[in-house]
Amino acid sequence: MGVIAYGRNALSRLEEYIGADKVSMRKCAVLSLTATFFLYIIPYICGQVLDWMISSTEGEGQIDLGTILDVCTLVFLLVVVWYVMTSHSKQIMSKISLATTKRMRVEMHSKIMRVPISYIDEMPAGDLSSRFTSDLTAVSKLISTDYTGFVVHITMVIAVLVLMMFTSPILGLIYLIMLPLTITIGRWLTDESEEDFAKQKEAVSELNSQMSDLITAQKTIKIENLDESVLAKFGQSNDEFTKAFIRSQTRSGMISPLASIMSNSGYLIAVVLGAVLLYNNTIQVGMFLTFMIYVRMVNSPLMMTVTIFDEIRSEMISLERILDILQVEDEEVPDPDDRFEIPDGRATFKDVSFSYVKGKEVLHSVSFEIRPGEITAMVGPTASGKTTVANLLMGFYKADSGTVEIDGQDVRSLPRDVLGRSVCAVMQNPWIFDGTIRENVIYNRTDLSDEDFYDVCRITGLDDYVRRLPDGYETMVGDDMKNVPLAQRRMISLSRAIIGNPKLLILDEAVAGLDPITGQAVFDRLKSRIDGRTVLIISHNEALISQADAIIDIEDGRVVQYRASS
Repeated sequence: MGVIAYGRNALSRLEEYIGADKVSMRKCAVLSLTATFFLYIIPYICGQVLDWMISSTEGEGQIDLGTILDVCTLVFLLVVVWYVMTSHSKQIMSKISLATTKRMRVEMHSKIMRVPISYIDEMPAGDLSSRFTSDLTAVSKLISTDYTGFVVHITMVIAVLVLMMFTSPILGLIYLIMLPLTITIGRWLTDESEEDFAKQKEAVSELNSQMSDLITAQKTIKIENLDESVLAKFGQSNDEFTKAFIRSQTRSGMISPLASIMSNSGYLIAVVLGAVLLYNNTIQVGMFLTFMIYVRMVNSPLMMTVTIFDEIRSEMISLERILDILQVEDEEVPDPDDRFEIPDGRATFKDVSFSYVKGKEVLHSVSFEIRPGEITAMVGPTASGKTTVANLLMGFYKADSGTVEIDGQDVRSLPRDVLGRSVCAVMQNPWIFDGTIRENVIYNRTDLSDEDFYDVCRITGLDDYVRRLPDGYETMVGDDMKNVPLAQRRMISLSRAIIGNPKLLILDEAVAGLDPITGQAVFDRLKSRIDGRTVLIISHNEALISQADAIIDIEDGRVVQYRASS
């Protein structure tokens, strides 16, 4: 009964997510069950016909060939109906599976766009990607085959046992004794292997994450001579995966042999006792043969029930991992308001403290103001909190205490579309999506004229670089492609930011990587375009810092000095 209860729980959780399609799924289950009944009633009919033929010949009567032909026609029709209903059911389930996993994939992608940035930071990249790949594949299999398969096969076992009781109550009761023992052993083994399956999936996610880091950081690993430490860490994760895999597969691999042993033992007992009953004329030949056919027929659904039950346990872990993402609370973002605008871009930090990890503050009671129409430089050692300031200004994170304001409005109260229109940033590691350079710069501003486009690209220095490329602005780029150097990626991101005409522009090492002359030329052209706008520069370049109107010195997450540029 534990298997049935667990299966019912698994199906109810699926139906809760699937919603309207659960009616179709239940219809498919009914179709499959009906088709199975038509198939499994055939041996009983044939057994009855065989006994009738034997009794007819014993009385020196004649066998009615018309009756035999009618029975053969009935059996043929039952097989045809079984095939049609089963095929139709599988077709419907395949469509539901594809539609459901597609919806899951879309909802997961949409959810990732709405969850707080902190949630993404806390989750390893390999774990997140594996939920979109291997976990969705497992859920697809759960819906398309294992959902109805579990219901059908366990119902088939019950149906065959009922038919066994009709065929021979004595043999049916004896064989029935073996069934609870087989299910108990299978349940115990799957319970033991469930934790190992969960650990196996976690280990796979960790391996994916490490492999992603290894591939993208090859140069750093070689330069810093980190080969041995990286391999040691990977080997440890690989060993954990191997142990979990061996444990789970060993236990789950024992299910089928043990179930087979129990089933064959029941078959052997049925043969011996059936022969005794047949010898004593307690059972007829046709019913005895029918019973033995059912004994063999019950083996397959019994084995499949235990096997599918084991697979469902693993697939349900994948389903839970997907539902975990879908159930994460969305980031609290005010409703869009096209009427609201940021007039000046004045940025103010009031006694702001912040920590990425609870208990480890990055900013400590930080207070300062970035005045509109000025270029403000923020300087300080690496990891002093400069980029964190930019992240808070863009609303990626919420301050633990204090307020971050733009034009007197708390950033947390500003609609996301307002922040998107009014605040733009060029970060140290700019993001480039798959597409042409032109598409990356224009992004979603389809009303941009060619004149404005080329003007911005000349200001940022991107035009000088692109003119040397064979395909010019139609050159394909992507975040995972290495054909565009980091400095030019920043140019693309800078061009994209300027085109948006933001009130507040944040430049986090925007011209780093360029030679001093080129960097200064880009900055000079940039100043002519951003004149009158609020600009925050985060840089270690003394030449650029000296051209700022104000300088904020920050060390160890604290503002140590606010001064005008010399």
